[in-house]
Amino acid sequence: MATTANGIDSLLVLAKQTAEGTQALAGNGKLYPRVTATFDTEADKYSSNEIDPSQQQSDTRLGNFRVAGALNAEASCGTYADLIAALLRRDFTVAGTTAAAATIAAVADGFTRSAGSFITDGHRAGTVVRITGFAAPAAANNGKNFFLTAVTPTKLSGQYLDGSSIVTKAAGDNVAIAAPGKRTFTPLTGHTRDFFTSEVQDPGISVNRVFVDNFVSKGDLSIQPNGLTTLNFTLMGKKELDTTPAPYFAAPAAPPGTGKFSGATAMLSVAGIPSQICTGMSISIDGQGKLDSVIGTKYATAVSRGKIAGTGQFTVMLQDSAYLDYFKEEIEVPLAYVMAAGSGPLADCMAISAGRIKITSAKVDDGEKNKIVTCAFDILRSRATDIQFDSTTVAWQDTTL
Repeated sequence: MATTANGIDSLLVLAKQTAEGTQALAGNGKLYPRVTATFDTEADKYSSNEIDPSQQQSDTRLGNFRVAGALNAEASCGTYADLIAALLRRDFTVAGTTAAAATIAAVADGFTRSAGSFITDGHRAGTVVRITGFAAPAAANNGKNFFLTAVTPTKLSGQYLDGSSIVTKAAGDNVAIAAPGKRTFTPLTGHTRDFFTSEVQDPGISVNRVFVDNFVSKGDLSIQPNGLTTLNFTLMGKKELDTTPAPYFAAPAAPPGTGKFSGATAMLSVAGIPSQICTGMSISIDGQGKLDSVIGTKYATAVSRGKIAGTGQFTVMLQDSAYLDYFKEEIEVPLAYVMAAGSGPLADCMAISAGRIKITSAKVDDGEKNKIVTCAFDILRSRATDIQFDSTTVAWQDTTL
């Protein structure tokens, strides 16, 4: 029997192109771990409507060809940063940093300052920061992931992800606060337009399929309390090149190998209040991309993008009427979610924030169990008046970049 391709042997390699229409350099390929990944050429089918004396179908033609890609993965730091940045239309950049100063104090629910501005320093609600410089007896405040649930010019409010408490201390120590890694978000202007070359390699049968001018159209994040967090991407592309026996990306870079996320080491904050009753959440970011057909070519050539549309859903135990009231009274609230790849104080983290969501439905279930409220929501661009958030739909932090 002839050798057949087996998914366990396949490799997915992607590389960002320098421009639309320019295949990525062979030396820039990166291996992407996956649960599943499919890249296929598709075409619309047009069947003749002509009535023939034979009373049978006379012809079928195919329209413009295009590429449809789907990468279903388990979320991890660093691994999918290029795709996230492409989806949000902005490269990752360094986040908030407050230089060492003797004006910062530790209070029961955060950190305050008597001079300067945390907002000006770039700190935003829904991000992770790390503190250094506190001396005894408050040295336990140093070197841990602190999740910001609210930010004002003079106060950072939040809590440590490892569950430890803040040790209060008056100002006087030389304290610095920095958001590790980098952040990205959809900007008001200067949007990036990234394209990728992808290759599906099947070395067992020497079949290598290269697809050019792929762009990230959609991303979906799904979190459960007892399971790994999933991150799925939808890609569109213009053209598949001829199949070759040798791979185009002959020596792709290995993935970073960072840890996975589970709901057990994560935290949801709604309206600036950390939730201890969340049972699941999902977020979908849709760039509303399209490949338009044109006359005179076999392949799709015109790419268009719509506005970034964010939607989601979270489920919480019914504890009071807060979420029901948010829905019925159309109260817009911020939402932030952080996930850690371990329980250690400096575990790798991803943090996602939306400064303005509107709950569009709130449904309560029933049964011999804790009652659950399922809240669907739309994510809207945060208003400039809420300075603790950037004027964006969704912001994303990766502490390993």
